[in-house]
Amino acid sequence: MSLKLTIFFVLCSYVCISQENKISAQVTDQNNSPISYANVIITNKSDDSELKGTITNDSGHFVIDRIETGTYDLEISFVGYSSYSKEIFIDKVIYLESVVLKELSEKELNAVDVFVN
Repeated sequence: MSLKLTIFFVLCSYVCISQENKISAQVTDQNNSPISYANVIITNKSDDSELKGTITNDSGHFVIDRIETGTYDLEISFVGYSSYSKEIFIDKVIYLESVVLKELSEKELNAVDVFVN
């Protein structure tokens, strides 16, 4: 009886672990070339606090795991490219097909933003 109970608990914990929420994608440019080391963050939609972040690897892929079910803002940015932003509801494993960042024009790159407090 004890062996059956032990196997039952092991299987239950395996099922719970395998159902963790996460989001992943590949980040590319307009020529379908991967963008390495792009910044990726998700913020809590309810209070705009930064929740988790990572960077893309050499092939442009990223994974953020152990995310609680909820609505988040996903933001991906890299110098010289326009930022990608999307509201997303995470309640399972989500794989975005491909996130394409567009190169900024020379005119946009020469612009300067001044913020005054």
